[in-house]
Amino acid sequence: MQKVSFDHAPQDGFYKLLVEKIDAYFKTNNISRKANWVFAVKIISYFLIDLFIYLMILSGRFDGINLVLLFILFGIFNSIFIFSVAHDASHNAISNRHRVNNLLTYVWNAAGVSSYFWALKHNVAHHSFTNIPGKDDDIDQSKLVRLNPNSPRRWFHRYQHIYVPFLYSLLSINIIYVKDFNLLLQHTFGNKIIGKHPSKEIWILIATKVIYIGYMILLPKYMLGISWAEIFACHIVMHLATGLYIGFILVPVHVTGESEYRLPDASGKVHSDWGTHQMEATVDFEAGNYFINWITGGLNTHVVHHLFPTVNHIHYYRLTKIVKQVALENDFPYRNYSLIKIFKEHLYFLKQLGRINNPTHNTQFDVKAAVS
Repeated sequence: MQKVSFDHAPQDGFYKLLVEKIDAYFKTNNISRKANWVFAVKIISYFLIDLFIYLMILSGRFDGINLVLLFILFGIFNSIFIFSVAHDASHNAISNRHRVNNLLTYVWNAAGVSSYFWALKHNVAHHSFTNIPGKDDDIDQSKLVRLNPNSPRRWFHRYQHIYVPFLYSLLSINIIYVKDFNLLLQHTFGNKIIGKHPSKEIWILIATKVIYIGYMILLPKYMLGISWAEIFACHIVMHLATGLYIGFILVPVHVTGESEYRLPDASGKVHSDWGTHQMEATVDFEAGNYFINWITGGLNTHVVHHLFPTVNHIHYYRLTKIVKQVALENDFPYRNYSLIKIFKEHLYFLKQLGRINNPTHNTQFDVKAAVS
């Protein structure tokens, strides 16, 4: 396995200047980089809303399409709650105490997702090597969709911009019922090699799935007295809606025509410093919209999240203004799209990836990805 590393950031470069500005922001305002009372109010409110919707499902007062709609509402709100809590916790962004963060990462498990494998795939691989083919599994997840110019281009990719919404809708159900188990067979994550996954984590994974199936399928089925066909229909439709939401929030921020992809050289060196690459590989959407920032757990301000992942997302809205200012002052590209534009840019780039071997400006990919 090739070990990959980045160039050192120059002292007068964009990333170093930005770090200084961000440090000054927290020091001048005498505030912590971690969670505050606003974050606490937010997650408690989300939890209570989530619980209320779930109790409405179990109440027996709703059936048919109304019950399906409640399941959809629960699935989407549950994902909002998860990304507002567990995502930050996995980055040690809630508290300065590791035990607190570690405890809150189990919110992933409560939602049916292995927190252990999430950390490996997301923190170790994706955040360390964003848009680096062969290291960032997020851009090489499936042969059905071509998300980077280094992957083979197949004939059906010509239509991927049409069928990709259906694939995204399968994301949620795939993560819970398929992907976590497949990851048991994967032992390389970024530069990290794990010979054997800890037995403890395997048992936690199994318990996670059993508990999730218990409260999301078995308990509603028996409390509501509905058929297996009805509960599975509710469950599947919930996941389809949730997957679509997750897919269009998480994937486009790294996969547009302006997102940078890089390959390491023969020695494993990526010729860019890590911070500059993160800025160039990531785009924001509706960064000035506080409501969207609130409901996405700061994921729309994705640039600052990738640059400063250990900072709590409650600060992203204001920090993004600093990123934009420093970028403007140093003639450095910062991209922020409208909600409609990022979807259009994403789908258009997928169309290009399906029809052209290398639709990027990076000549490293010119001899890659022959059609098959």
